[in-house]
Amino acid sequence: MKSYRTETTLHIVGKAWQIQALLHQWQKEHGPSATIASLMVPKKVQV
Repeated sequence: MKSYRTETTLHIVGKAWQIQALLHQWQKEHGPSATIASLMVPKKVQV
């Protein structure tokens, strides 16, 4: 399974159970109230 994230898009390629597992993993990392839209917020890079 592959996932591609840019600042404005999110593409997940894989079987349904793989995508579901990835979404559950993201939910554990970012909290139960996290939405896919909140994952799209670009992360600030420290220099």
